[in-house]
Amino acid sequence: MHKNTDFFRIIPFLYVIIGPVWIIGTDYFLTISNLSYEQILFLNRFKGFLFVLLTAILLFVLIKNLRDSKQIEEEKEKLSFLIDTMPDFVSFKDGEGKWLQINKFGAQLFELEGIDYKGKTDKEMAEYTDFYHDALIYCIDTDEEAWKHGKVSRCEEIIPLRDGSNKVFDSFKVPIFNNDGSRKGLIVIGRDITALKEAERKLRQSEKMSALGELSAGIVHEIRNPLAIIKGYLQMGQKKTIKLDEHIDLLVTEIDRINSIVNELLMIAKPTDITFENKNINTIVSEVVQLFSIEASQQKTKITVNDLDQFNTYCSESKLKQLFINIVKNALEAISTNGEINISIYEKNENYFAVKIVDNGCGMEESHLQHIGDPFYSLKEKGIGLGMTVSLSIIEAHKGSLQITSKVNVGTSLEVLLPKVKSVPV
Repeated sequence: MHKNTDFFRIIPFLYVIIGPVWIIGTDYFLTISNLSYEQILFLNRFKGFLFVLLTAILLFVLIKNLRDSKQIEEEKEKLSFLIDTMPDFVSFKDGEGKWLQINKFGAQLFELEGIDYKGKTDKEMAEYTDFYHDALIYCIDTDEEAWKHGKVSRCEEIIPLRDGSNKVFDSFKVPIFNNDGSRKGLIVIGRDITALKEAERKLRQSEKMSALGELSAGIVHEIRNPLAIIKGYLQMGQKKTIKLDEHIDLLVTEIDRINSIVNELLMIAKPTDITFENKNINTIVSEVVQLFSIEASQQKTKITVNDLDQFNTYCSESKLKQLFINIVKNALEAISTNGEINISIYEKNENYFAVKIVDNGCGMEESHLQHIGDPFYSLKEKGIGLGMTVSLSIIEAHKGSLQITSKVNVGTSLEVLLPKVKSVPV
């Protein structure tokens, strides 16, 4: 018992030392790392959640192990010191929602310094401050939600400041129950993530600008080539070195190429409003296959459709046709002659069905798969590189997903997952 007491006595001091080291150290590591935005966001959330959860567990263990009155008084001082040194909002409430303790950070935040809060509810505390009256009343509802869930709950809360700005908190509420299931106490911990949210905003803006730069470079590259050809022929026609009438078809082709690039870019950047209806996917796929029947026959390629099941999906029929036209067209272009394209429609799980298109064409290397869908990325000699970009945007609009596997000289498999219709949306 003596050893356990000594152990619990040193925990707050270890926490005061390790806590700041953890916060500063992990923030520094993420700052200098070369991780992606998604990885940085995930690690920031995870380390914050882990730190707060461990803090809640620590506080709970400390409270649980305060046995006799003398030890309680001693440990209460340590506990108060611990929570007052935390850079987070911390408060304790009993099972009836009455305040037991709040750290200095929380008292300063809600302008409750010097007020006798012990034994008072949020409603009673709200009477002490006009500015934070509504915020404290709101806590009654969120506390009740935590009690109903019966486990750690988490949410983002925005606290207004008198200067007109806001602070954003990643809030955790930890309900504690007695052995008989009655309410014992509630621990509320809120981490100030205002700086993190601002950093995320700036990072997103930076990534948007970077993506815009890459897209602009791609547009310039793709449009410059046909423009150079058109300009060259016009200059030669101006100098009378060629007869423009003999090259009109070439000039029109290059203009059509520019127009095609612009149209596909508009579909990606500013998609038009589309109408969704309850449609049969088997019928849509069959109609797409029929469109390619002559082309497939000419290159001696067999297209087989295996309608294993019939499925309806809430969709834009024209957009899904465009999606499958892009996929089947790519499959035909990957096959030189005497090829096979197998299309299967089957149930994937309770909520989704799959349309799988498999060809025995030239296939792709693994390194190319990760770039599928990137604007202006194409393995075709005269490809624009926007077909799969458009296709992915269509799949995303239909709340679906795409899985691609491929092997050089073996073929490619694309599995499109789309949600099943259980009831037609109104």
